[in-house]
Amino acid sequence: MDCSQLVDGLLQNEALVSLFPTDTTGHPAIYQMLSPQAELFPRVAVFETTRAYTAWADDAPIRERSEYRLDLYARENVLREMSAALHAALRALGFRRLSQVQDDYLPNEGIYVKSVSYEYYDNIMEG
Repeated sequence: MDCSQLVDGLLQNEALVSLFPTDTTGHPAIYQMLSPQAELFPRVAVFETTRAYTAWADDAPIRERSEYRLDLYARENVLREMSAALHAALRALGFRRLSQVQDDYLPNEGIYVKSVSYEYYDNIMEG
């Protein structure tokens, strides 16, 4: 699974999508890396941080581990609700949470922020 597939999977989760506004193109505010609208809140940004093969057979990779960081941004302190919905959506997709940081507030920007990390194992079938 890559970042765009992860975003597509999250966009299929109606409970999660219902928490976010849509941008001018009608796309819910769940993005790979950057939002096209700087002032669209709340939103989620997805970043791939690690990708490595973890199992081999006959000198060919058969399993891959990917790690993702997801950053949640909001103008109001709704991070707990967003984080819970995101966690449920990611678990349904087969992800496992690795870590989450304490909610933060950036006073100069007036933005609440939370970062969470998840991993995903993908069995690779060559044919």
